[in-house]
Formats: sequence, structure tokens, C-alpha cells
Amino acid sequence: MSGPIQRKYRGGFQQPKETPRRPSGLRLFYGFRIPGLLLIAGILTFLLFHLFGGQTQAKTTTQEIDFTDYRLKCRLCGEIKQNESLYISLTKAGMSPKMVHDINLGFKDIFDPRKILPGDKYNLDTDNVGNLLRFELERSPWERYCVRRDGENLCGVKDTIPLTYVIRAAKGEVKNTLWESMVNEGIPAEVILRFTDILSFNVDFLTETRDGQKFSLLYEEYIFQGQVINVGRVIAAEYSLSDTTYGGIFYVDPDSTSGYYTLNGKNTRKALLRTPLSFRRISSNFTKARFHPILKIYRPHLGVDYAAPSGTPVSASGSGTVTFAGWKGGFGNFIEIKHEGNIVTQYGHLKGYARGIKTGAKVKQGQLIGYVGSTGLSTGPHLDYRVKVKGEFVNPLRYAFPDGPPVKDKYLGDFKTKASEYLALLNVLTREEIVLNSQ
Repeated sequence: MSGPIQRKYRGGFQQPKETPRRPSGLRLFYGFRIPGLLLIAGILTFLLFHLFGGQTQAKTTTQEIDFTDYRLKCRLCGEIKQNESLYISLTKAGMSPKMVHDINLGFKDIFDPRKILPGDKYNLDTDNVGNLLRFELERSPWERYCVRRDGENLCGVKDTIPLTYVIRAAKGEVKNTLWESMVNEGIPAEVILRFTDILSFNVDFLTETRDGQKFSLLYEEYIFQGQVINVGRVIAAEYSLSDTTYGGIFYVDPDSTSGYYTLNGKNTRKALLRTPLSFRRISSNFTKARFHPILKIYRPHLGVDYAAPSGTPVSASGSGTVTFAGWKGGFGNFIEIKHEGNIVTQYGHLKGYARGIKTGAKVKQGQLIGYVGSTGLSTGPHLDYRVKVKGEFVNPLRYAFPDGPPVKDKYLGDFKTKASEYLALLNVLTREEIVLNSQ
């Protein structure tokens, strides 16, 4: 059977219609076949040639790409752990001692790496051959330091966010204890410690505080994003006993000598601290005749016994040189320190000595020297504290020790001007007139 196949439709049998084939030439509107595009390109070329007189020239522009700044990088992210230095942390992570040395050089004049603390974070970038490119230390959201390579040199940058500086004032009255009373006024613990340290040479806050005594102070705060993140110096401090008012004003002279002074420019610090430790009570006072609890006889007790838990830190009352550190009979473990002004202090019945305390060692006022114990002839843990002035024992709680250096005469006028400004500010902020003792 030949010919097209007939198909049955609703209207009967019909022959299928042959679909005519479209030409394969120009199909601009039917699919852009290649021959059509070539034809268009040829026409456009012809027109351009005649329009521009055959002067058309093709130019190729090349842009050089500098790959010298492109170096493969390796990033090390870390955090300083407890009892770690920057050197230990980086070398444990595989960095060379030379790289740590380079970082320390970059930190010069902007940060002391010895001040790094646990929790500080860092990022370190090196190139593909291990050379340092960048080191960033983040100590807090507002304090960052960066060491980066600039050619052959390393430069350090302090990239910190300025904190908001605020001066706060507070005042109150002692009820129960000074610590509790100051905390109730919203005063930070660190500020309380600084306040008592300023006035501790004139006031024994452990034995002389009484209900009704008044305090006031001016101190610095630093704020970041609305939160207090640090406290600074106490600028002015005042404490009123029943019949005497003691105070101190912070001052830095043009020679960079700083300290706390009375309104007359006298130093609030003395040659010795009133007490060399924090204690619970005085178990035995200075006396010419005390009944010894072990020997059962009356004999002089030429010092003050401070009862305190075993292990309580003991500090040097003043700066000086250790002339004895060892066992001394009934005093047990014993330390003797010689100070300026022909003053000697002694510390008996110690449990042990602080690191580096030995005969000939130099110590500073307030430095840790030992720990409360019960060695020698002792019925319980306490410190036997004694003071000699020009070879004679004196009562450390009552002896008037010499003051520290006063404000220099040439700066006394400047000091008094600043002190008046601080007192005026304290008066405004506390809305109560403040009068500091000018002795």
C-alpha cells in the first residue's frame, strides 16, 4: 500500500496536511540561527567601513594586576589561660620564640605584655612561609591592641574605644559596720578599700569605727555602653569621728609626684601603717606587765597581739630592709625590718614567710611578708607586732609616726586651688558642706 495514511476525523476521512518547511536563512524573529547572524554582522561591518572611511582600528587595553600584596594567610585564634603568659600561649600553639619577640617589639610604647591576663583573646595572621603579618590582642570590647607588618617593619596601634568618664560623690553614716554602710550607699568594694587605705594612717577602721560616724568621698567611674566597667581614683575622702575629722585630697604636681594630702598640704601617709594585717580583734595590748598565758608569770608585753585566722596575710608596715627572717625562740618564725628614721618593726609567731623574704631583702610599705601562725610560745594563731623607735619599744597604736613628704612649697598654691575645686564639687554633689581637717 502506497501513499499517505488516511486518518478518520469527526468529519470523515481526510488527508493529513503537509507542513511546509521554513527556509533556513535569516530568522531574526524565529530563533536567531547562525547564518542570519552572520549576515547581520556582515551588513554592519560594511556600513561602518563606509561611514568612517575605513579608518576604524581595534585597540586592546590590558590592565596590570599587582599580585605582590596577595599572600596566603594562616590565622591562629587563641585565649590566654590561667598561669599563662603570651609567650607560653603562642609557643604552645606552635609559634616560634622569634615571632613572640617580634610581637613584643611591636607592643613597645603602647602595651606591656606582662599585664596580659587570663581571658585575653588574640588573633595572629601569618603568610604562607610563616612570617608575621598581623597580631591583634583583645582585652575587652573597648580595649584592643594591634601589631601589623608595614614592609620590613612592625608597628603597634592602640585601637581602643574611649570610655565615658564620670565623677561620683557619696556620703553616709556608719550603722553597724563601715563596710556595710558604704555598700548600702552603692559604693563599689574597690572604692571602699581605697577610701580606708587613704585614711588608715590616722583612723583604725577595725577598732575605732562607731555608729553615727560620717563619711563622704568623691571618686571616678568609667562607663561603657551604659555600664560601669571600672572605678578610678578616690579624689577626695573624709571621715568624721566624734571630735575629729580626717580627710585627704589627691594631687599630682608638675613633677609627677602624686599622693593624698590634707588641706595644708601635709601627706596623709605616715612612716608606718597603723596595722600590718586585717584582723578580728586585739588579743593583747601593749603593756609593761602582762600575765603570760604559758609561762604563768607577769612580764612586759612590748607589742600588740592581733588575733586572726592562721594564714592571714601580714604586710610590711613600712618600706625598709629585712634584717632578720628565721626562727627566734618563743617568737617562733620571726621577721625584723629596719626603716628610715631609726625605726624597726618586728613580726612574731608567723606560720611562714612570703616568697623572697630573707635577710637583706628590700621591702615596700604594704608588701606581703608572711602569714599569721602560732609558732613558738603561743596559745593560738595571732601576730605579735612590735615597733622600736631609736632603740626603744613604743605602742604602735598610739605613737605619732612622722608624716610622708608634703606638697612641695612651689606647688602649694596650685594644690590649694585644686583642693578647693574638689571640695566645692563634693559640696554640690552631696548638698552638704564638707570641711576637711587641715592638720
